[in-house]
Amino acid sequence: MLGNWVRNKYNFFWKFSIPAPVIGGFGFAIVMLILREANLVIFEFDDTLYDLFMYIFFVTIGLTTGLNLLKKGGKLLLLYVFVCWLLVIVQNSVGAGVAILTGTSPLLGLMAGYASMQGGHGLAGSLAPVIESLGESSALTVGMAAATYGLIAGALIGGPVGNWLIKKNNVKVEVDTMDSEYMGELSQELEGKKEDKVTSQNVFISGAIVFIILAIGIPTAEWITNITGFSVPGHIFSLFLGIFFRSVNDKSQLVKMSDKSMDMISTISLNMFLVMAMMKLKIWELYDLAIPLTIILVTQTILTVLIAIFIMFKLMGKNYEAAILASGFIGHGLGATPNGLVVMDAVCEKYGVFSKKAFLIIPVAGTVLTDIVGIPVFLFVANLFS
Repeated sequence: MLGNWVRNKYNFFWKFSIPAPVIGGFGFAIVMLILREANLVIFEFDDTLYDLFMYIFFVTIGLTTGLNLLKKGGKLLLLYVFVCWLLVIVQNSVGAGVAILTGTSPLLGLMAGYASMQGGHGLAGSLAPVIESLGESSALTVGMAAATYGLIAGALIGGPVGNWLIKKNNVKVEVDTMDSEYMGELSQELEGKKEDKVTSQNVFISGAIVFIILAIGIPTAEWITNITGFSVPGHIFSLFLGIFFRSVNDKSQLVKMSDKSMDMISTISLNMFLVMAMMKLKIWELYDLAIPLTIILVTQTILTVLIAIFIMFKLMGKNYEAAILASGFIGHGLGATPNGLVVMDAVCEKYGVFSKKAFLIIPVAGTVLTDIVGIPVFLFVANLFS
């Protein structure tokens, strides 16, 4: 609530799309740092509700986006997602590689890669327990610090790069007026049916589905971990179980699901677990990691911008909408999906031409489709270095 008040009062936080839970939770973490340094109070936290809300949030991600969106998205969405998957590999490689070169744990380097860059605060907070379970207690702090940097860097750099691409290539400021069939289907999928309402019954059904998937996913993931020795977190496995259920349900209509109710549950759980994650930050753990972390993040920034200019822009068609997507890709690639939308909105507002195509592609790619490859790759690399 305090974070919301600060965000509404000071335009800086709106401009850089910094979430209210991050503002409020980080403010608490600073107070905690001051009290600790003054030898007055040291807090310890119970993770019961933190874990619960994190698990719920992950399942709702899978349940709100089925695999059929990838098929409906057409060629441009597929190309965008493939570049995002390429960035996953690059960011994880840079994080782990630079960490090794600077004498830091590659597991902590991973937290300054895909998890916090494309994933943002939400995914960083969700994947940090995986790294902590492998022996790195500073994982959450590193992930949140990197995600905060990514939000600001993506917002600052994405717009100017998009503007530079438009001017340098002298592209016509126009969008494709021909509404393709797949974009129409994608738009309809995202908007949902008009009769979808948030009711007590719909919330109850959505909650029941979430808990049933968790009841199956968590013990199954534990069983897989025990059998294979490969660490599979329960909430990550449940995410993919949610994707599978949604994909099957879209075809067979086993249960009438309300996307609006599921979105509400998702938003509440994200805000709750994210503010708790920020409150738990041990800022003093960053003292010794400042230089290695800075090198990693600067390298991530440079490579993301290069991929946007030399790969994304060209694959998307080297036109106005390609420049918009490239700018959004920088915002998304460094600071998560909402940041990408803010960056694109700023560029479109400057030129007075809105790209519906771009605003459909990035949310779909950034919510779940990137994570389909990104999360397994992260887990594989983490287990490799453990």
